[in-house]
Amino acid sequence: MFVFRIYRMQIRELLLCTCAILIVTGMVTLSHTLTNQSHLSSEIKTGILEIDPTTYRVNGNGLSGEAELLGEKIVFFHQIKNEVEKNEWLNLTTPIYMQATFTLEEPETATNRFQFDYRTYLKRKKIHWKVNIQEVAAVTPNHSLGSIFSVIRLRFFDYLNRMLPNAKSKDYIMAMLFNQTDDIDTLAMAAYRKIGILHIFSISGMHIYFLVTTLQYGLLRMGVSRETTYPILLVTILLYAFLIGSGVGIFRAVFTHSFSLVAKMSKREISAKDAFAFAILLALWQNPYLVFSIAFQLSYSLSGLLYFLSPSLEKMRIPSLAKSFLLSLIMTCISGIFLSYHYFEIIWLGMFVNIIFSFFFSYLLFPLFWLLTLLAALKFPVAILSPLSMSMTIALEKLEVVSQQLADTNWLLMITGRQPLLWYLGLAACLLAFLVAFEQRKHLFLWMMLVTLSFFFFYSLPKLNPNGRVIMLDVGQGDALLIKTPFNRDTVLIDTGGVITFNEEEDWKLRKETDYHAKNLVSAIKAEGVGQLDAVFLTHSDTDHIGNLDYLANELPIRHMYIASGMEETATFLAEVSGMHHIPPITSLMGPSQVELNTLAFQVLNPNHKRRGENNDSLVLYSKIGGLSWLFTGDLEESGEQDLMRRYPNLQADILKVGHHGSNTSTSSPFLKRVNPRGAFISVGRKNRYGHPTPEVVERLEAQKISIYRTDLNGAVHFIYNQRQKRIEIMLQ
Repeated sequence: MFVFRIYRMQIRELLLCTCAILIVTGMVTLSHTLTNQSHLSSEIKTGILEIDPTTYRVNGNGLSGEAELLGEKIVFFHQIKNEVEKNEWLNLTTPIYMQATFTLEEPETATNRFQFDYRTYLKRKKIHWKVNIQEVAAVTPNHSLGSIFSVIRLRFFDYLNRMLPNAKSKDYIMAMLFNQTDDIDTLAMAAYRKIGILHIFSISGMHIYFLVTTLQYGLLRMGVSRETTYPILLVTILLYAFLIGSGVGIFRAVFTHSFSLVAKMSKREISAKDAFAFAILLALWQNPYLVFSIAFQLSYSLSGLLYFLSPSLEKMRIPSLAKSFLLSLIMTCISGIFLSYHYFEIIWLGMFVNIIFSFFFSYLLFPLFWLLTLLAALKFPVAILSPLSMSMTIALEKLEVVSQQLADTNWLLMITGRQPLLWYLGLAACLLAFLVAFEQRKHLFLWMMLVTLSFFFFYSLPKLNPNGRVIMLDVGQGDALLIKTPFNRDTVLIDTGGVITFNEEEDWKLRKETDYHAKNLVSAIKAEGVGQLDAVFLTHSDTDHIGNLDYLANELPIRHMYIASGMEETATFLAEVSGMHHIPPITSLMGPSQVELNTLAFQVLNPNHKRRGENNDSLVLYSKIGGLSWLFTGDLEESGEQDLMRRYPNLQADILKVGHHGSNTSTSSPFLKRVNPRGAFISVGRKNRYGHPTPEVVERLEAQKISIYRTDLNGAVHFIYNQRQKRIEIMLQ
């Protein structure tokens, strides 16, 4: 359509320029595709890694980051041996060469439906291998010319860290002015994400615009000529970009302003739109794969909206606050398309809080951040810095409290799931048509109503899906099974998964929790269009069954929660649920009994009386779903299986959720013969330390000719059913 419009304009120079740009872009994309190959192999066991201290992270006794091996970019992981070595990595201020022995392996791919694919993400950065360092033989400084820039950056940040008062204000200054977000409280960042203002912490156009306009105003007020001011501004923003790195938003903002400044210096006119377009071309010519990045999609789509819509808004005779709200609403709609595709949700609350928070940061905190940084860099006394720092810290603490309260409401959060691409394209087309109507002042109300109806329809899509699913999610060495019936009438989760951590005696080894597995669980649930769980069953009190409960309850409303009778008195369960504010009242179950939902019923077979929360006290459930009978056994062991057969002599099921991850103490031959399943689901982690599932259990299943589905080999396993058919799909072939 764009090319056709250019052709219809009959401007020869414009047509030639457009063709040239398209040809160059195509050639650059082809070149990137052809050269995005690896010359390394898994047979390489030793080598020298070039490591830049600005690209790695120390977390407890873990070291990870990007490096170069034989001229090729890789990601590396290393377990630090002692506290002395950890301090050396923390205090490193120069790039190094590391001679080491290691293993090379391919990065992990997505194992749950629509999950973030780490392998694809790295490939788009031209990284093909993950290096697991086993032994470091030698470390030598890298004094090459390129390393000088890293040294300058490291020393600059070290100087700022020493000069700034040690308070919360320093953490925010380093995050919002210099892109160093590691020290911001993780709970606060989670709250900012949930209310839709996390973009404020990404250095982008707002930050660069504030820097440029403030500096320009100051220079002109000091009597500096415009001819001198423009080069100073250009050098300043390029130096600033060098210090904070070249993120997507930074690249766009810096080069958009740079093009404009260069044009002014050369006495040429260039519009902000043209400068923005040049920045897009430059970004894509540098790396065409950026177009798949949500950072690129959000940064350039929202910035483009501001450039093209602002003139129309300025002409409207409505109050400034109304203009801000209208702009925020349109930006929320556009960002909602990308957020729905990547994160399966749209945060409508953001259109309200964005106005307030942006004003708060832009006109209050940003000036104070820059002032405190400047005073600290000039070595002003603590007596001046501390009061300013403490006043900002108090304001930031209040901000975090308000953000957390807003996040706890789950207000105006729309869970959409991942829908077919065609629906997203249709929604985008409606929005574009609305923007054209907005600019031309034609049929505005009609298109506004159409966009509103489109979003409501989009939100309703999960509830219009006639397919039901039983999904054994891949949560590593843990259990989590999601059940959603057709049209989302019932949504049930059996266990939450979780990572068993082994207590370390030394504090220096403790790692900052990232909730990686919990995030994957919630993401996988949201991807299916589930915005609320009608019931959560916890079959056992071990961490690998309930460890992700806290994060899950914070992210998704839970209507009912059920546990095995006696489990509520176990130390593990009490430690897990203590302090939780988002879980519903807990119901203890023992059999024989039944839990009925809208379209599902679960028969409780075990425990038959209040017990101590051990493996054989697991909650055992039986249900009929999608025309098949299902038996979920938790961590039930052989003696528990015998007791179950004694109490239920006619027990049979089409699908058996294998107990205790395929441990040799479970899934006995007599039990398999009695239940007589056609399929066995085993939730187990790759290369787990327990050797699950054991060869004996696999042999027993194969001897009974039972189809085996296991998450370590197959990834997530989906049983899909509707009125016409039923089938099983696996993520990994």
